[in-house]
Order: sequence, then structure tokens, then C-alpha cells
Amino acid sequence: MMRFLLVSVLLLSQSALSYSQKDFINQLLKSHDFFETELINLQIKRIEMLGDQANYSNWDWDISAELGRIHKDKFKYDYTSSTDYAQNTNQTVQKISSDLSKKFMSSGSELTIAFDRSLPIKDEEMHDKNGYQTDKNTTEYLNDLSVSWTLPLLKNKNGLVDQKTYDLAVLDYKDEKQVLAEAQEDFLAEKAVDFIDWVGYQWQLQVVDSTINKLANMHDKLASNHTRDRDILSRSLDKHKRLQQSLKSKLKAQNAVLLGSIDTIDFDKDPPILNQKFNIHLIDDIKQYCQTKVRDLKRIKIEISKNNRSIETYDNSTLPDLDFSISATRDDNKGNYTSYSKSSETEYEAKLVFSYPLSGDITNQVYLDKYRLKSRQLALKYNNKLNDILADVKKNETEIRQGQIQLALINKQLQALNPYYELNLYADNQSDIRFVINEADDYQALKLEKIDVLTGLYQDKLTYDSLLDRLLPI
Repeated sequence: MMRFLLVSVLLLSQSALSYSQKDFINQLLKSHDFFETELINLQIKRIEMLGDQANYSNWDWDISAELGRIHKDKFKYDYTSSTDYAQNTNQTVQKISSDLSKKFMSSGSELTIAFDRSLPIKDEEMHDKNGYQTDKNTTEYLNDLSVSWTLPLLKNKNGLVDQKTYDLAVLDYKDEKQVLAEAQEDFLAEKAVDFIDWVGYQWQLQVVDSTINKLANMHDKLASNHTRDRDILSRSLDKHKRLQQSLKSKLKAQNAVLLGSIDTIDFDKDPPILNQKFNIHLIDDIKQYCQTKVRDLKRIKIEISKNNRSIETYDNSTLPDLDFSISATRDDNKGNYTSYSKSSETEYEAKLVFSYPLSGDITNQVYLDKYRLKSRQLALKYNNKLNDILADVKKNETEIRQGQIQLALINKQLQALNPYYELNLYADNQSDIRFVINEADDYQALKLEKIDVLTGLYQDKLTYDSLLDRLLPI
């Protein structure tokens, strides 16, 4: 009883320090440089998406300035009027303009605010029918302020045409998220196979070590007059030690493989483990699960969404332009050389503008027909991919169920088998040493077969989880 308690405590202490496959996967996700490249691609897509959004809906402010000089020569023939006219004009023009505009994503409307300020300075030679008059210097200014708002009612309604680039960028960003997750899961699946192989070699080595210890103990206890039996045991021990050395070499190589992925593992302190009682959750409604969870199908759905978004754009572009706009304009003007007057004028306008090319837009129609046909292609692509995944999952599920049946049979055999039956008979001089060795070999072979089936089941489980995209932690 005391020995049982000591063994139980030892097993519990080892499991507390063990390194599970889940620990391995989580550490890979946190530490491996492989994912940095994919994360950069995702960040690039996000920058492009936000750039398209800013390009569409941010305030756009333009400012310009103008400085120039104008010279005019004018001569009137047979001029009889008493009204003065400028025969020679030199004009310096100073002007500043500013335009501010913004589009609104919710409606597709556009707001524009414009302001112009000019300050011409004129130096003119004035003439009438009596000839040359004195020069007159005139300074004028002109202020123009306008505000307008335009709302599309048919073509580009709700910004359907203008927002296409941004909407596609959003879908590209969603797709890149799926690409990143898929790359991570493929990488984890590959590395998890190495983890399973390590545990498998360790299990096999433990079985062979147990057989060697059993045979070595027998060898040491045999009396010197059992020379023939000792020689037979020695040859058997040599055979098992060769297998032991081979497994040690494989385990050492597998250590290097795992350390190549994560160099912080201490195999002596935290040995990788798997539960020798195999469990797996198999999905009942596999088709419905795949349609909602599997990334390959999600990516095709994103393709379909992008295609539908293009169809909406080109379909809407076949409609006439019908825009409603309202605007207000104010002009402030000062002076001319005859009256030096000042004036202000304010104008309000509301209008509907309709236009439609009677010949239609051939290029737009070509793209519309193209993307409508592509819809059928994508539907076929989705169904084919779904059927392929279902076939792979069902095949993998069958292999898992067969493996579970085989594992249960082996466990039943192991429970029914007494690995010390021939040894006990030999101790009573009722058996031959060869039967004892055969018993040990058969027991070892059955244990190794169990390990082979068990590691195969874990690899099948890995494939199952990878096919259903549930290997990556949420």
C-alpha cells in the first residue's frame, strides 16, 4: 500500500511538470518568428483599408494662390461717344482660393465649400473723343463664397459606386485574417506532428527499457551452471539493446527538431506528454459545422461577397444620373473706375439634374455580364470544396474509429495477458528460457503495437482538427 502511494505521488508530481501538446502550441504562437511575416501582411491590408476609407470620406482641403500681371492695348476707330474708355491698362492680379469638400459614406452625398478672394490693381490711360485724360488708379476686390450639397438619387445612390474600392478593401482585410489563421494552423499542425513523434519514441523507449530490465534481472539471477540459458539471454539482450540504441538516437534527433521550434524547452524538467487514454470529440452535423467554421469555405464566401459587390456596382452604374443639389453663393464686389460702387449678391439654388447616355455604357455592361457569370463559377467552387472537405473528414473519421477499435482490442489483450506466466514456470523448472524470451518479446511487441496505434490516432486527430480548423486556439 505504501509503495502504491509513493508511485501515485511520483506520477502526480511528474504530470504537474509535464509539457502538453496544448502548452507546445500556445508557446509556438507566442514565440515563433514565422507568424511575424503573416502579421505584417495583415497590417498592410489594414493600412490599405483605412487608406481607402480616408480617401473617400475624409475632408479634402485645397488651397491655391495666384499672382500675375496683365497688359491690354485698346484703340477705338471713329469713336464719337463722350464716354471714357481705357486705351491702355496695366493690371496686377492677386488671388487666393480655397476649396473644402467631404463625401458621406452613409448617403453618398458630397458637401463642397469654396472661397475666392481677388485684389486687382489697375493703372489705366483713359481716353474719350477729346483725347487723352489723366491716369486713374483703381483698386478692386472680389469675394466669392459658395456652399453646395449634392445627393445622388439613382446612380451612385448611397455611394454604391464610389464606395466600391473601400468595401472591397474591407473584404480583403477579412480574407487576410483567414490567410493568417490558416498559415498559423498549418504551421502548428506540422510542428505538432514532431511533438507526437517525440512522445511516441519516448513511449517505445520506456517499453524496451522495461523489457531489457526484465531480461537483465533474469540474467543476473541465473546460476553459473545455466551457461546455455545465460548465453541465450545475452543474445536476446543484445538484440533489445540495439533497438534501445536506435530509439535513443531517434529521440535525440527529435529533441533537436523540437528545440529548433522552441529553444526554451527543458526536456528533463518538462518532458512532452500525451494522455495514453485517447479521447476525441467527433462532430455530428459535419456539413453544417464546415459551412460555418472552415476557413477555406469562409474565404470562398468572401470571394462571393466581393463578386456580389462588383455586380451591385456595375448594375447601379446602368441607371441614369439623377442628383439633387442645393447651393448658396455670396459675391462681394468693390469698384470700377466709373462708379467706384460696392455690391453684394446672394444666390440660392435647388435643382434636380438628370442625364443618361442613350447609347449606354458598353464597358460597364461587359463587366456586369462578366461578374454575373462568375457568380456561378464561385458557387461551383464552394460546393466542390465543401464536398472535398466532407470526403476528407469522413475518411479521417473512419480511420479514427477503426483505430479506436484496434486500440480497445489491444488493451483487452494486454489486460488478459500475464507477462510473467512463462517466467514463473521457468522459476519452477517447468519451462524453457526460450519461452520466457518469446513471452517478453510478444508482450513488448503488443505494447509497441499499442503505441503505434495510439500515436497514429493522435496524428489522425491532428488531421481531423486541422481539416475542421479547430487546432488553432480561439
